[in-house]
Amino acid sequence: MINDVVLEGIVTREPWKYTDDLFFRLATYRDTDLPPKPLDAERDQADYINVRVSGGANGLMSIRRGMRLRVHGFLQSRDYRESLNDFLEKARKGGNTAQIDFGEVKPEQVLIDRNTVEIVARRLIVLDAGDKK
Repeated sequence: MINDVVLEGIVTREPWKYTDDLFFRLATYRDTDLPPKPLDAERDQADYINVRVSGGANGLMSIRRGMRLRVHGFLQSRDYRESLNDFLEKARKGGNTAQIDFGEVKPEQVLIDRNTVEIVARRLIVLDAGDKK
């Protein structure tokens, strides 16, 4: 079986670390021979994928928002469990400030099994370093 990915895109947010791994979110646009994902009459919407660099949190590389990268790697899916409280905290960081009354239910006790698909990078090529702020 083949599990080989080559993707080019733009880093859309500042990278984050988890254990020894570095993560970043990549926006990629489809080739013209693929089905479009229209945003408006002139532009297509990006597809977004998280990229994981195993051992990348050791400080040997510097990934920044706005960089254009080519990623060579493979697809990986992971299962994890998240509490409603954790989910809401992430949503609030994204600008959603709505308050919800749960009554007797404690959000930290409501758990859901989740799944994510990411690219595990084997090689990164910087195509454009982006703006250095």
